[in-house]
Amino acid sequence: MAARHNRRILSVACGVLGVLLILGSVLMGYVRRSVFNERAFADRVAASLEDPRVAEFVAENVVDAVVSAQPDLIGLRPILVGVCRGVVSSAPFRAAVRRGARTTHHAIMSGTGKSIVLTVQDLGALVESAAATHPALAKRIPPGLSAALGSLESLPGGERAMALVRIANRMRIAAFALLALGIALCAASAWLASDRRRAIVRIGVALAIAGLVLAIVGRFGSDVLALFARHDRAPALAGLAGAFLGGLMTWAAVLGFAGLVLAAASASLLERVPLQPWADGARRWLTGPQPRMRLRLARGLLGAVVGAVALLWPLPAATLAVWLLGLVLTFAGLREAFVAALHLLPQVEARAGRAQASRQSPRRGAVALVGTLAVVLAGGMAWMVLRSDGDASGSEEIVACNGSPALCDRKLDQVVFPTAHNAMSGADISGWMFPNQGAGMHRQLEDGVRGFLIDVHYAVPVGDKVKTELDNEGAAMAKYESALGPEGMAAALRIRDRLTGQKEGERDVYMCHGFCELGAQRLVPALREVRDFLVANPGEVLIFVIQDEGVTPLDVERCFRESGLIDFVYRGPARPPWPTLREMVASDQRVLVMAENQSAGVDWYHPALEVLQETPYTFHDPAEFSNRPNRGGTSGSLLLMNHWIESTPMPKPSNAAIVNAHDALLARIRAFRRERGRLPNLVAVDFYDVGDLIPVVRELNAAPLAAGRRKTR
Repeated sequence: MAARHNRRILSVACGVLGVLLILGSVLMGYVRRSVFNERAFADRVAASLEDPRVAEFVAENVVDAVVSAQPDLIGLRPILVGVCRGVVSSAPFRAAVRRGARTTHHAIMSGTGKSIVLTVQDLGALVESAAATHPALAKRIPPGLSAALGSLESLPGGERAMALVRIANRMRIAAFALLALGIALCAASAWLASDRRRAIVRIGVALAIAGLVLAIVGRFGSDVLALFARHDRAPALAGLAGAFLGGLMTWAAVLGFAGLVLAAASASLLERVPLQPWADGARRWLTGPQPRMRLRLARGLLGAVVGAVALLWPLPAATLAVWLLGLVLTFAGLREAFVAALHLLPQVEARAGRAQASRQSPRRGAVALVGTLAVVLAGGMAWMVLRSDGDASGSEEIVACNGSPALCDRKLDQVVFPTAHNAMSGADISGWMFPNQGAGMHRQLEDGVRGFLIDVHYAVPVGDKVKTELDNEGAAMAKYESALGPEGMAAALRIRDRLTGQKEGERDVYMCHGFCELGAQRLVPALREVRDFLVANPGEVLIFVIQDEGVTPLDVERCFRESGLIDFVYRGPARPPWPTLREMVASDQRVLVMAENQSAGVDWYHPALEVLQETPYTFHDPAEFSNRPNRGGTSGSLLLMNHWIESTPMPKPSNAAIVNAHDALLARIRAFRRERGRLPNLVAVDFYDVGDLIPVVRELNAAPLAAGRRKTR
């Protein structure tokens, strides 16, 4: 008798400990995927802005940053608060918060950050755009504005939390060990029990209750935190906690349903499950006579607490009651379904007579079914705990890429990008001679251009002009004369001669075509404008092909870093399989950058002639257009179609009006597809705003992908 009693106690202890360990492993798996994963962490921080408490806190911090940068705006604070509330609710701001959260996460995980602060960059561009209805206010917003939304060290226990996070990040194996040990203890509990089937039912019910506890924490945890927190940032912290705890609902549902399935499957092997006696016993305990005063006191206090909760928080109380009822109904329904299924099994039916004669005879098919279910459920939970990709339930849905929802799920090499040839040479740029485009890159972006062919040179400012630096003047002269022609060279040299003897500024990287004397823009400010566009338009993907005339890859990298555009460069391999636009947008790696000449030493700066296949580009008449392979051969996975009429040194909008017209451009692209087996990815033209480049590309991207597209060599 004592041995049986001890065995029963050991069985219960193993079961309780096993369920607790399984619960711990699920919690550890969830935390690892939603907190330790950089993308999931950033997505949840951005999703927290949907909570009004967080949004209000962030808006106030943004206003504080604006007023701190421009103290004279203090009198306009009420207007700024209204503007910033609109900014905080926008998709571009959420994207900026997501970038800041990734940086913060990296600092925490790597241990490199001495001060862990969530900082949001690019606020100047966002607030200025939102303040467009107040032009005087918009002009006074500092362009490089940023705001610190909070420091981890400033929170209660923040430093200890950092240390715990760094330690727990290494505990993936621990999560698996907890799960395996928990399952083993549950199995031991069932084996030690005198009635193993009922023991399995109890374990399943315990897992379902554990899932219910997780659901309560996920649904109401942030409200409890807001109720009891005394920190001055308590409302915002509660909203942030809600964004992270909300993902527990899915995990709670999985754990609870797994427990119910296990309990119902095992209960189907029992002659009966005393649900009604259990309910009657609970009702008698709650409402019947109770001679023991201590139990009566506990019963009274329990009733008072439940009644107070129902009065003070009716909706949460009703939610919990419905969840409990749902658990009972799900258990009863699953058990009935398992009973019916077992009796429909041929091997069970064949032994039905013998089973009626002896209820104690084992139903081997049924037992095997329950065992299989247990193994499948254990494997499913292990997969859920161990998989390393981030929990995406908190991420914002990406609804459009490059202006179209249909493009989001296409790979980069399945999308056509309207492209500007010599994109830096805009007619609206003061002093630029022989421009290839009617407007500069800022306007091109606004109008829909998504591919940019640009030239970069070293040059120095001299007065109001820019002088090209020539390492090998003789070779450079010959090269640029072939590009500009005698007339263009003569104009450049006349300007260059007038700069002789004047004081020169510091050398920098400029965008020029041939000679910077004919027109130049510093690369860094131009790239900063591109960054501002990407900040305001978080669904856009761009491609840059840089003709680097002597500019080293490290100096190009410096310009991207100084402009901030480096935050958006694509860092994956520049070869198939290419990511989809949705993946590029989700990771904020939205700018593919290639170099025509030198790219070594910068991992995201790819050799263009290995990535691209291109057509010839020197055509003097539309009849000369050719789609044959040119530089780079046929090895690249992206295709560039050069489509303009060469009229050196002066590109002509009248030529663009002919070749960029809808029918002419579409006919060339269709011929390209017939000859090369697929559409071009970059359609590069002069004077993008003359003719129909943007409508034609939009039409091509709107068409469904060809099912049997011929593979490019």
